[in-house]
Parts: sequence; C-alpha cells; structure tokens
Amino acid sequence: MTDGERRDNERGNEKIDDGDLTELLSETKILLPGTEIFLAVLTTLPFSERFERLSPTETKIYVCTFLATLLAFIAMVAPAAYHRIARPLRDKERFKTFASLFLVMGLVPLSLSIVLSTYLVCSMIMGNLYALLTAGGVGAVLGVLWWLIPMLRAHDKVDPNSSQSKPR
Repeated sequence: MTDGERRDNERGNEKIDDGDLTELLSETKILLPGTEIFLAVLTTLPFSERFERLSPTETKIYVCTFLATLLAFIAMVAPAAYHRIARPLRDKERFKTFASLFLVMGLVPLSLSIVLSTYLVCSMIMGNLYALLTAGGVGAVLGVLWWLIPMLRAHDKVDPNSSQSKPR
C-alpha cells in the first residue's frame, strides 16, 4: 500500500479497483434513467385532461403502476444512498452483494409496472380484451428474458470458444 493509499484509507476514502463496483455501476446506469423517466411520465398523467376519463378500474391500475414504479426507483437508488451515508465501506464485496440485491428487488416492481402500464395504454386504445392479451404477452416476454433465462444461468451453457456460440 502506498503512502497516498494509506492516507486515503485513514480519511475513509476507499479506493475502488477496476471491476470491483464498475459492473454494478454500469448496470445501475442502464436501469435508473429508464425508471426515472417512467416515473416522471406517470407523475404527470393525473394532470392531463384525458386522465379524468379513466374508469375506476383503470384509475386503480394507474395507482398500482405509479406505486410499483416508485418502489422500483427507491430500491434502485438505495445502494447510492447507503454508500453515501455508511462511508467508508470496510467490505466492498459485501456491499456489492448488498447493492445487487437492491437492484434485483427493484426489478420486481419495475416488471409489474411495465405490465400494468402496457395494460393501461392498450385498454385506452384497443379495449380490455386486447389489453389483457398484450399485457400478458409483454409479461411473458419480460418474465422469460429478465427472470427465467438468468435464473437458469443460460450464459453458462454457451461455449465462448465457438464462433457461432451454439448452446452446448
């Protein structure tokens, strides 16, 4: 450890090694802006003229969508708030695991809000039956791509040496 690193550690300024939190930060940079924009749009909807024309059921779906998106946002920002308040981090690997858990927890309500907003938008345009079918389809695709494939660890079944990356 150099003298500069020792002084940084004494002041509580932890050094982040390449790859330590970089991957987590990159994933957060992908998830958070979309969630923020989604939340911003949902926040403005009650102030639009057309909002008053929502049925009581659609209004409840909107509120559930808004709250789910808000919960997703809170969960995804939690690691940054924790990191800022609990500094210095003594065990970066534990923090990385902790922060990853919050990002995954944020994906749960975000998944729900995407399906609910799909239903809400489609019900305004095509009616309830098509809205249910479309939201169900989006939910199925989202469930497979965001949840099932990662849980099955599909990346472990791909041969990185193969030029075509065929499944094993």
